[in-house]
Amino acid sequence: MKPTFRLAGPACACALFLLNSPVSHAKSDSSVQIYGIVDAGIQYLSNGPSGQSMTGLSSGNLNGSRWGLKGSEAISDDLKAVFVLESGIDMTNGQLLQGKRQFGRQAYVGLNSKTWGQLALGRHNTLMIDWMSKYAPLGNANIGIKRADPALSDRTDNAIKYTVKLGPVTAGAYYSFGWNNDQDMSDKQKGRMIGVGLKYAAGPVDAAVLFHSKHADAPKTGADSGNREDRIMAGLSYKFSQVSLYAGYRWLKQHLTTQDYRSNMYWAGIMYRPTKPVRLSFAAYQINGTVCDDMNNATCPAAQHAGSEQKPTLLVASGEYDLSKRTTLYALGGYAINNHGSSMSLAGGKYGVNVEPGSNQFGMQVGIRHQF
Repeated sequence: MKPTFRLAGPACACALFLLNSPVSHAKSDSSVQIYGIVDAGIQYLSNGPSGQSMTGLSSGNLNGSRWGLKGSEAISDDLKAVFVLESGIDMTNGQLLQGKRQFGRQAYVGLNSKTWGQLALGRHNTLMIDWMSKYAPLGNANIGIKRADPALSDRTDNAIKYTVKLGPVTAGAYYSFGWNNDQDMSDKQKGRMIGVGLKYAAGPVDAAVLFHSKHADAPKTGADSGNREDRIMAGLSYKFSQVSLYAGYRWLKQHLTTQDYRSNMYWAGIMYRPTKPVRLSFAAYQINGTVCDDMNNATCPAAQHAGSEQKPTLLVASGEYDLSKRTTLYALGGYAINNHGSSMSLAGGKYGVNVEPGSNQFGMQVGIRHQF
């Protein structure tokens, strides 16, 4: 018996059309696939802005919940057309994520060559997501490296992205004409983003270095589009039979209209697999110096104390158990130590939104992830 799909809305109508079109059937040179992840759990956070704790549901804890369509068509022995449409979902209420975009995670079309690599146009993951977040035990989990630097979740609109693999080395680059869907005919810097990196993977060793830079996308009064953030990141992982080790470094300079800020981040982590279905992880992240949480401003609000050598530390531990090939139970725990008036939160958000500056925060998530 064939599976029955009950879908609603314009995105799902698109899915039904593709699933029932000739390209989704047995043609050897073409394919379309529907896929996704649904991940939800119960979350506890201590020490909110009023000093109160909070318990509730949370979505996308291990991996962002999403559904998507991806496909390809062979054009020659060496070349194929490819596309991806991927939508982020908040499992607690069913709403779209990424600014409520229909396909906010990725939406691109391009050409892929075995010899020359892939060139694609549209909305993309940056190499901050594709590469650098992988040099932490839990990747882009909710409680993890992206709390130390939100740019590790950067995506980019209006972008050209190119990657090519040459033996153990992969090169990648992207350029956006407006990374948050902002383009201005009279201001060529507004919303521009650029990234370029190299990655090496052979045997147990995986390492990468990346330069990632973006300009303000909506500068406010007193600021201009020359405001930008420049990052240089390096990451390394090494896999033994049951243990994987991780380490990395990030340099950040933020250029604002009135002042420059600098920040350095260091991290190390370990993942241990005592048995095939079990994974135990621990990671520590240390930041020296913080930047303004909104580069669209001329300068940071005085209350934020950016550049005052804040030294937040984030400690993360987790356990995962695979019930099957596609279903996993997990527990994540984190502790943010906000030294020198910093305001790192396990729930993200702008400065002081989810934790009082200078206050520490404990958080925990217990949930289930299913992949299809």
